[in-house]
Amino acid sequence: MKYVVWKHHISEHFENGNIPLSAGAGAGGTVFTNYNKMLEYLKRDGRDWHVTELEVDESEIDFNFKNNYMATILVDKFSKSGFKKIKNK
Repeated sequence: MKYVVWKHHISEHFENGNIPLSAGAGAGGTVFTNYNKMLEYLKRDGRDWHVTELEVDESEIDFNFKNNYMATILVDKFSKSGFKKIKNK
C-alpha cells in the first residue's frame, strides 16, 4: 500500500544553506501521515518550518507512535517536489 507523508524541518537550516531544498527524509526521521495534524503540531512549536510531501510504501514507514498522525521513516527518501516554507504564525 502507498502512503503520502510529510517531512518537516526547521526553516533556519534551509535559509542558512545547511540543507538544500531538494533534500528529503533520512531513515529514522519522523514524518506526519496527516497534514492538518502536522500543521497543528508545528504551530505549537512556534518556529518557522519547511515541509515536503513524500510517497512511501507501507514497508518504508513504521507506525510506532501512540497517535494516529506520526510515523518513523525506515529508508532515505528524497523529495520530488522539494521543501517549501509554510506559514506558521
